[in-house]
Amino acid sequence: MSNESFYVSKTTAQPTLITEDPTELIYKAFRYGLIPCISLLGIAGNVTSVIILTRRGFRKCSNILLLALSISDICYLIGINKFPFYIYQDNVPQGFRFSKIINYVFYILYMLFLFAHNMGLQTAMLIPVLITGERILAILYPLRANFILTPRCTIIVLTCLYVLNGCFFIYLGLLCMDFKQLLTKQFIIGVIVHTDMYYSHVQSGTFGIINSTINYMTGVIPICLVTIGCGVIGIQVIIITKRRKQLTSSKTSTDTNHPMSKTTRTLLSICVLYIVCSGFGFIITYIADIPPIDHDVALRKILWSVQDVLFCINCFGDFVIYVRSSKLTKGNKNAKSNTVLT
Repeated sequence: MSNESFYVSKTTAQPTLITEDPTELIYKAFRYGLIPCISLLGIAGNVTSVIILTRRGFRKCSNILLLALSISDICYLIGINKFPFYIYQDNVPQGFRFSKIINYVFYILYMLFLFAHNMGLQTAMLIPVLITGERILAILYPLRANFILTPRCTIIVLTCLYVLNGCFFIYLGLLCMDFKQLLTKQFIIGVIVHTDMYYSHVQSGTFGIINSTINYMTGVIPICLVTIGCGVIGIQVIIITKRRKQLTSSKTSTDTNHPMSKTTRTLLSICVLYIVCSGFGFIITYIADIPPIDHDVALRKILWSVQDVLFCINCFGDFVIYVRSSKLTKGNKNAKSNTVLT
């Protein structure tokens, strides 16, 4: 899904729909207050999830997918708090104003945060598609799923996903962007500029095709696929529930009827949260491109910040859902053991 770029385009000032002072206060409240707080909680939570999932092993495809999602969430939550970008942006003209060595250090940090942001966001948008597909196969074709959904196959697919996103970052961040240091009378300023290859690809339309493809593949397409998949899973669960009610007595169905497994409930909850947060994020992206909002820089900054908050909530919510599911499972096991003892 498209999001604000790390480098700032040279846009001319336009009449704003919101006055500057309140807009800047709202933006700073989001950017320097709310987003970092959610990010810290999300990073701590997802690190905990990674530790738990690693201890449980990788025999189940669902555990591997949840582990990959937690890693992507961590990357995004780190990358969204891009302090080198704020240092770069706050100067007029924009750039790093330190010594040459320190400027390069900040540039490297700048690129690392950009890498974490892009890698985390794009993979976190695609992994729920894999989760939904895995659950559909497991529910519709439980016997065949064991042969198709192997841990090795899951790891290969996820590796390809991360490698492809890494290749896109190499193109966007290393081949299309460059760092130059300019010497002025008062200071040295390090600026990030576009390369000749970038301008060549823009003129030929190559950059637009690649960028649009990535935006669609990590935006509206996965959101639609996950939404349809969740609908299929829900319908199938209803069908299974009706069949079990017909095959079992009312007493038995009341006591033991669990048409949706713990794994399915957990993964489905994560996908529903993804649909809500990413869906509203996509709507915000659409609104930000509608005239006259597309020329209102101040209002667009607020909209981008709201979108980032939604994605941060999604990342933190993944951890909450997983921990809640784990606690319920432990509670059920303890209840069963107590029943056996008594």
